[in-house]
Amino acid sequence: MITVFSDNKEIPVNKVEFSDGAITYKLDELNPEARYISINVDPSTKVNLIREELLIVAECISSLVDEHYFDHNVKMILNLPYLPYGRADRVFEKGNPNALLSFLNTLHDISGFDEIHICDIHNLQAVKDIVYRYGFNLNIIEKSQLQCFKDSLSYDNKKDWDVVIAPDKGAVEKAKTIADYLGVECVFADKVRDISTGKLTEMNLPDYDFTGKKVLIPDDIADNAGTHVWLADLLKQSGASQVDLYVTHAIFPKGMKHLTGVIDNVYCYQTVAGYINKQTVLDFNLGKL
Repeated sequence: MITVFSDNKEIPVNKVEFSDGAITYKLDELNPEARYISINVDPSTKVNLIREELLIVAECISSLVDEHYFDHNVKMILNLPYLPYGRADRVFEKGNPNALLSFLNTLHDISGFDEIHICDIHNLQAVKDIVYRYGFNLNIIEKSQLQCFKDSLSYDNKKDWDVVIAPDKGAVEKAKTIADYLGVECVFADKVRDISTGKLTEMNLPDYDFTGKKVLIPDDIADNAGTHVWLADLLKQSGASQVDLYVTHAIFPKGMKHLTGVIDNVYCYQTVAGYINKQTVLDFNLGKL
């Protein structure tokens, strides 16, 4: 779902879907004196729809702006909380595409965005490298994992974790910012994944005494959370008294029941693709699932 705002006022976006699956949109009139226009993509939107919807809505806005012949610069903002294909940041095997490159190319082709706001990008450096290498005119502004983490916890939440553990070496840098914020130590697990299947083949804990410890696992994305469940189980076997999970983007296409008994609490900044919602997460934490 996409919403459009102009100078703090929502502009109704009417979506029409035809029998063959084609979609179109109609926007109400824009204020000719508008100083900014923002397009906001709801993170519950399925990734395969985002590109199509963005292209059409941007075209609607472009036609209205051209019609009014705005005599001033209208600031265009895209709020894209979850970056589509953020994990597909390279060609993994022969015959695969670089899906992230393709999507960023689409954003470049739409053009006109003065700012693109994205939360906790899976591999920010890969995004920067693509933008630089291909000369894309994209001003991407990331909301960091740490800031998303802070915004995900209620003010009365007890931040009493004893240690933060990154699920792999690649997540250490982000995990350390959370550990530093909490004032605790940061360690990392070592995992091995089969690139062709995506399956985890090995997981090893660091040389650390987890006995009686309350442990936090932070990560940017949880799909089925197989990695996190495996890690949490190893931590419990090593004596951890509590294992909690924080993820910025919670997907959980098969729900959350399989986390029961292994992960004690889940915190997230947003839910993605519409399989679960914040109430689902709350119900899990309250033992209602």
